Amino acid sequence: MTEKEQILNNNNGEIPKGTYDIVRIKNIPNPEQELNTFKQTVIAFLENQKLKPENPKWEKLLPKPLVEFTDQLKEEDFHKDDLISSIGTIIVTLQEVKDWEWYSSKLTENGFDVYIKGEFYGIFLPIIHQQGIPHTSLYIVSDGKEYPTRALTDVLTYRKWDPNTLKLK
Repeated sequence: MTEKEQILNNNNGEIPKGTYDIVRIKNIPNPEQELNTFKQTVIAFLENQKLKPENPKWEKLLPKPLVEFTDQLKEEDFHKDDLISSIGTIIVTLQEVKDWEWYSSKLTENGFDVYIKGEFYGIFLPIIHQQGIPHTSLYIVSDGKEYPTRALTDVLTYRKWDPNTLKLK
């Protein structure tokens, strides 16, 4: 099964053999929608891995919520919130650190889990955060232990986020 097939079909939290981590998202209002946006982002990356990070096509290939959130950011946001990255930086990181493989996912009561084979070094956290999900909802489970995101100021705490309009104020 290809990685894209795993993203689309392994939706019951199937556990991979070998080393894996879990990206865990908690306490969000629209888990299914957010998981689908995250899946679309990773699929867009997998299908266009050779595309240069600075190529403007990324703005059309990536899901609207990620692009619109990122486009609203101000220069100061990139310095205050250490989970904020430009689209190009996100793509560079995904290209350079491809020691990971999406294995499966599952919806939980108020969030979702994504099982990642290999080493992924938390590279998905900016992607998920830039869907409008706060730091306090982002966790990594490694070796059976759950770790909250440790980051500086969250842009969502000093600028209002309206998930209905996808707008920061």
